[in-house]
Amino acid sequence: MSQEAAYTLLTPEAVRERSHELLRLGLAGQLGDWIVDPDRLPAAADLVAEVVRANYPSLDIPFHARWQHFAVGGRDRWDTLRREARFPDAAAAARAAFDLVILSVLLDAGAGPDWRYREAATGAVLARSEGLAVASLDAFATGGFAADGASPRADAARLGRITAAELARMMQAGPGNPLVGLEGRAALLRRLGETVAAAPRIFARRDGPRPGGLF
Repeated sequence: MSQEAAYTLLTPEAVRERSHELLRLGLAGQLGDWIVDPDRLPAAADLVAEVVRANYPSLDIPFHARWQHFAVGGRDRWDTLRREARFPDAAAAARAAFDLVILSVLLDAGAGPDWRYREAATGAVLARSEGLAVASLDAFATGGFAADGASPRADAARLGRITAAELARMMQAGPGNPLVGLEGRAALLRRLGETVAAAPRIFARRDGPRPGGLF
């Protein structure tokens, strides 16, 4: 696929087209693990509106994205990582960015009310999504998800064998700092590794199999 053709996939028109195709499949009961029930849409809309108004009465809703979490406190941690890693080119940096954001989003379920992460570089104590984002970025930067144990990347071979105990160390979790769903988070990363390894034509076109191989 040419670069120009790939860019067309990001246009609003292309997104709408593929979304309507997914909706068609869902309504036909052909999505496998998903069920689309149009009769539940009004209740879903009411619930969303209720939650939004309860949390943001003025409807001034802040932008929410994983990259924003990486920059909590006004510190652009990805930019620091990118400069220190000295990737050989922009494409290599982009593959690493894909690696990071994919695994970090999978780790971003509710951390629970008691978990905290202390960032070594700043001393900041973070919780919830921001804490999970910075913890995953720190682990990524020091090779926690790399096959060689040192590079800022995520390899399928490493993801496929990560344990809950290893993840707990990365997240500073333990009896005195409980992280909800630790076993499930580790299982998600292992599943990601297995999925990536099983599709080398997609994820290993320029490198060993890794989530960033999509790029």
